Amino acid sequence: MSPKRIRLKDDFRLKLFENTLSKTNLSLFELSKKLNCSYSGIKTWRSGGRLIPEDVFTLLLNIADEKIRNEAHNNIVSRYDSNWGAKLGGDNSYKNRKKQIYSNMRYIRSFRQSPKIPKDSEIDTDIWELIGICLGDGCLSKYFSKYENRWQYEVLFTGNLKDDTKYYEDCIIPILRSKFDLRTNYHARTKENVIYIAIKSKRIFNFFKLLGMPVGKKKDKIRITNTMFNSSSNIKAAILRGLLDTDGHIFARKDEDYKYPHLKITSASNKFLNDIKILINEFNMPAYIHGDDVLIRGSKNLKKWMKIIGSSHPINNYRYKQWLETGKLLPKHQLSFELPNIQDKNHIKGS
Repeated sequence: MSPKRIRLKDDFRLKLFENTLSKTNLSLFELSKKLNCSYSGIKTWRSGGRLIPEDVFTLLLNIADEKIRNEAHNNIVSRYDSNWGAKLGGDNSYKNRKKQIYSNMRYIRSFRQSPKIPKDSEIDTDIWELIGICLGDGCLSKYFSKYENRWQYEVLFTGNLKDDTKYYEDCIIPILRSKFDLRTNYHARTKENVIYIAIKSKRIFNFFKLLGMPVGKKKDKIRITNTMFNSSSNIKAAILRGLLDTDGHIFARKDEDYKYPHLKITSASNKFLNDIKILINEFNMPAYIHGDDVLIRGSKNLKKWMKIIGSSHPINNYRYKQWLETGKLLPKHQLSFELPNIQDKNHIKGS
């Protein structure tokens, strides 16, 4: 292990060297030879220009008077690792580089077009469908970034890479681009089978929050708000459509030969499930809650849902069409869709 470096109080450092030189009756140059160190080194240690290596300090104490040795402990200011200078230089370099990175980022951001926030008159069913999507598979996050030394505000959408890629391309991304002027991309994590869109914008964050999206973990906060309940039937339908396409699906049971259709929306919040049930009932469709699901059953109700509320998800629409044509609602694993060949975990779609 490399010896540490010692910082001494100035008066004691000079006293130590003077006592050692006096006791040995040597010049500073001769003392450097005796200690097997360079003359330039011992001069800078004596003057305080550099810290004294611990092994040299020990040799000096062994030569000095006992009184000096007894005073040594109380006159050591600090001990440093032998590579303390390199660490300090690295830290300073990192701080300077970090400042330069921040400066470059601010310069780049100055050319970035700010997102458009829709006016009240522009908040249409597409916006409310996006709110339904966010209530289903999205969230609002606010957190402090130590790297950037500032608060971050993020709107995040996540989905199933295999099932939702086409849905993101045909529904979510077009809405984000047309309503917010965002050059939105989706990202894929293939090993986790995850597709996601992350929007870091305080203005969009506040817009979604204003329309009823909770911040942080949704389970104990998520609700259909009074504003949503008091909206038009078209807006309510858009919210339910977004919920179905993200946290729900249509299906049929094997023991019923896949002929009797069901539609369900899933949530971990009992209050939110009850809100969804009430919203569905407003369209004169019977709904019931079972476990973590709110469901409707039967051919008549599924047809009514698809006529009044509908779905923007290509898998839901394909399976519904298949059921109309064949009388059977087969499970998803028996279907085949042409999806993009996504192999790179950093794959980005969109421009």
